[in-house]
Amino acid sequence: MNIIDYIKKNRNKTFREYPFNEIDNLIFSLLTYIDFTNIVPAFKNGKITLKEAAEKLHKEKKNYRGIFIGNTFKMLEIMKDSKRYKDTLLYNYMKVVNDDMQFGAMTMKLPDKSIYISFAGTDTSIIGWEEDFKMTYLYPGASQKYASIYLNKAIGLLDKTVRIGGHSKGGNLAICAVMNAHFWIRRKVVKITNFDGPGFLKSEIESKAYKKIEPKIKMVVPKESIIGMLLYHTPDYIVVKSKGLSILQHDAFNWQCKDTKLIRDTQSKRSKALQQKLTKKLEELSLKERINLVQNLFNIFKNNNIKDTKEIKIREIFKLIKEFKKLDKETQNLLTELLIIIFIK
Repeated sequence: MNIIDYIKKNRNKTFREYPFNEIDNLIFSLLTYIDFTNIVPAFKNGKITLKEAAEKLHKEKKNYRGIFIGNTFKMLEIMKDSKRYKDTLLYNYMKVVNDDMQFGAMTMKLPDKSIYISFAGTDTSIIGWEEDFKMTYLYPGASQKYASIYLNKAIGLLDKTVRIGGHSKGGNLAICAVMNAHFWIRRKVVKITNFDGPGFLKSEIESKAYKKIEPKIKMVVPKESIIGMLLYHTPDYIVVKSKGLSILQHDAFNWQCKDTKLIRDTQSKRSKALQQKLTKKLEELSLKERINLVQNLFNIFKNNNIKDTKEIKIREIFKLIKEFKKLDKETQNLLTELLIIIFIK
């Protein structure tokens, strides 16, 4: 059973009958992958129910690309007709894509009166993927700065139980947002969930700001995690069962669940080995070398005026692969797999 099966099975159970659980957590974290521009109100422009937003989105027939985004739309369509989710209020929607960052976030008030803030993972924009790679040498990046600004603005005095979450890069932003939030907002946050998102530089993991919120952080990764093993993160993460091979396990719709929980699994030897090798590689590269690596890769896109992965032609892929050949075999494999997930999304 995956999360879509879970929604179908429990569509008529209220949060009073079936309290918020970790599968609901994952579901709400994924909603920000959908482009709700001009549908979900921005700051101070009111609220809209999930059902109303889904119906407006359906009428506009916005284009989407890839298996993952397609499943996210499918999930929303089922949620809008469910007793459990349809009355969830959506508001404070934000989507920003410019020369510095790709950022998305949305606030949700659940029927049980709790607040859920979801930060969007990487979309198909080239700047979004470049931001991810910049995390190997830069903190805070543009989206990370924006995340804490967003959280400070989104939480009100009357909000009590607040959960923060995100999938992929969104998981990193969720942690970053709380790390740098006002102290009275940090006190309202009961849980921060990073669903297979990258970690931080070593200096940030060891910082006082991170240590203050570490007890509230929950990290969830699939058996063959790659994205979640990037950089440094909490050692106490949960490994869950996922269908698909290698990078395809990053797709949360492949994660398996039963009743109210994601099914536990053990991390693969390959994933553990990759984590160790990447950590060692990161420590070996100087700051200048990290910067040059990222700039060289993304200059290929910039020199060809490509701003979105939808625009990538076969020749650009060959150019990237040619660049990869300058690197060691393990790094080549990682970057190739990252290319695959870009196209899947």
